[in-house]
Amino acid sequence: MAISRVPPPKVRTNAAKGLDIRAKQSPSNKAMVGEDGKPSKGVFTARTLMSGKPISKELLRTMVAWFARHDASLKERRNRSDRNSKAYQAFLAWGGAEGRSWAKKTLRRIEQEEARKK
Repeated sequence: MAISRVPPPKVRTNAAKGLDIRAKQSPSNKAMVGEDGKPSKGVFTARTLMSGKPISKELLRTMVAWFARHDASLKERRNRSDRNSKAYQAFLAWGGAEGRSWAKKTLRRIEQEEARKK
């Protein structure tokens, strides 16, 4: 059976909400801004998730790594309680809690399927 790589509706909604909150912030409080002042990978990821098109295995792997890195810090998790914080904007842009579980589950299923075919 084919494994769907299409982000679920809640993941797409979370990504859109993250970008919406970001758009309403002052420049100094916008998350996902690179050193050059341009949008970073998080904005690209949010737009990709929002598109409703299948995403690549590489992006799933990147999402899993991003959540692992950003969930490890208690300070970061606490910062997400402020619904305008950079941490909350980024967390939603990457799909939120639903994005975390969907990416982990989907990547695991893809890798299991690939292992079976070997």
